[in-house]
Amino acid sequence: MDIKDDKHLIIITFLIVLGFIGSIPFIFSDFKNHSTSSSSADNIKKVSFVGVGDNLIHDTIYKPADYKEGIYGDGKYNFNYLYENIKSEINKYDLKYINQESIVAGDDFGISTYPKFNTPEDIIPALKKAGFNIINMANNHSLDMGENGIINTIKIWNNTNLYHVGLYNSEIDRNTPYIIEKNGIKIALLSYTYGTNGMLPSKNYMVPYLNEENIVKDVKKAKSMADFILVSAHWGEENIEDIDGYQKKYSALFNELGVDVVLGTHAHRIQKAEWLKNKNGKKTLIYYGTGNFVHNMLTSKTYLEGMASWTFVKNGEKKYIDNPKFTPLVFHLERGPYGYEGSVYRLDKYPMELANKHIEMWGNGKYHINMYKQTVEKLIPKEMIDMKIVQEN
Repeated sequence: MDIKDDKHLIIITFLIVLGFIGSIPFIFSDFKNHSTSSSSADNIKKVSFVGVGDNLIHDTIYKPADYKEGIYGDGKYNFNYLYENIKSEINKYDLKYINQESIVAGDDFGISTYPKFNTPEDIIPALKKAGFNIINMANNHSLDMGENGIINTIKIWNNTNLYHVGLYNSEIDRNTPYIIEKNGIKIALLSYTYGTNGMLPSKNYMVPYLNEENIVKDVKKAKSMADFILVSAHWGEENIEDIDGYQKKYSALFNELGVDVVLGTHAHRIQKAEWLKNKNGKKTLIYYGTGNFVHNMLTSKTYLEGMASWTFVKNGEKKYIDNPKFTPLVFHLERGPYGYEGSVYRLDKYPMELANKHIEMWGNGKYHINMYKQTVEKLIPKEMIDMKIVQEN
């Protein structure tokens, strides 16, 4: 081999070595990216949530519960059967919310029904057994037992180890966002009601009302403390399926302020669910109305109910709401030996035999179940409906 060939060989070898050295950063870069991706997947944090509507304990609900526990009139109640057929669904989730529509002010105030409710304290172990761990108390019946009733119900719920929000006994508590920390995620829970049946507390902090100025302050503070903001909104027209101007106004405000989810109660009927998107691209999931849960109200339409669910997801700097669903429910109520007896069911697991016994379905269960199904399909986006084909036998 002559000198010329040697030079060529040296040049070729040099280029090969240079190419290998140059590829090293890319090799390590690929390894680094793979590691980051794996680490990111490991760092994804999730909290699943489910929420139901108005737990409104009429006398036709608590009297049979009295018969089921000891001697009638002895002050002991067994409400467990009301939730027996739905608790397995509730307990699939991390956080489980219920709007305790009728206040639990304490048995010493006297048990009472409409128009001013006071629910037996024995409802608490039943709700715990059913799996609920978030109790909302801001609604139009919050002042049914007066201001002392509010003070006492806060004391009662403080002794339960359950999250509870919506009534306050100090200015500091009212102005401090309620933060739930679960699985490494912080969720601020804000609660508001449109009113309290014409009554007002002497101290403004006791009940949080839908008020634009206060909401702006609350959301701003919550943003500095939490990863997500969930609003419980007691609003809408009773027994009306359509949303009203009040709901439109405040849902737009919540979206503008960057709230993540709004969970609506009060109308005693299910209402539509939708995503709102503001000018900055922020999306807010709105469930305008989940209907009732346990109750005894007139008309069959109030027995169609809903269970709203979704997952809070935090993946590094990314935070979003995933897998929003609406599961149709029905509260079954029929005449029993001690009055009315009932239980909550998924609509798609509700036996036709029971539907025909329902006090408001007049022996025509098939018609009502199909009506319920059509109502859900009209109000809820198809991709959000969690319902198997309803049997029509």
